[in-house]
Amino acid sequence: MKKILEKQVVFNGMLRLLAFFSKRKVFDAFTLWATNTSAKLNIFINNPKPTQDIGELAKAWQKMMPSDGQAFFKISEVTTTTAFTEIHLVCPLKGTGNVEACYKLMNYDRSLMRAVGGELIVLESQSNSGKNHCRLAIRKKGHDVSDLIPAHQTNTQE
Repeated sequence: MKKILEKQVVFNGMLRLLAFFSKRKVFDAFTLWATNTSAKLNIFINNPKPTQDIGELAKAWQKMMPSDGQAFFKISEVTTTTAFTEIHLVCPLKGTGNVEACYKLMNYDRSLMRAVGGELIVLESQSNSGKNHCRLAIRKKGHDVSDLIPAHQTNTQE
């Protein structure tokens, strides 16, 4: 069962399904429940260890992604305070302009990071950036994130 759940094809299927629900306000409570439940299952399966090291937080996020799809989840830069990562999957929300749906869908990743001692912010979303990847920032839980502008709080298209 674990090997099946850790497949990229399963992840992509769940992503498409949850994106469908995240685009519809009537399903907000279900989307929140589904992303939290999926994250808890991932945490149960992978048993990640909490850390206070910023580089290790990024690696923990990456390791909780499908083992056969690691190339889609990249760590692009690690500074003393922030790890910048990218998701290079074709998102079902790409080009929709619906950054609110992205925010709801990315609750999954935020939940994963909270479990290991981090905070995750989506800086650029495929939903409205025009790019072929999403850009994320990871910081230690409780650290100031006021300088990071979440994608769902911007309305720009590059």
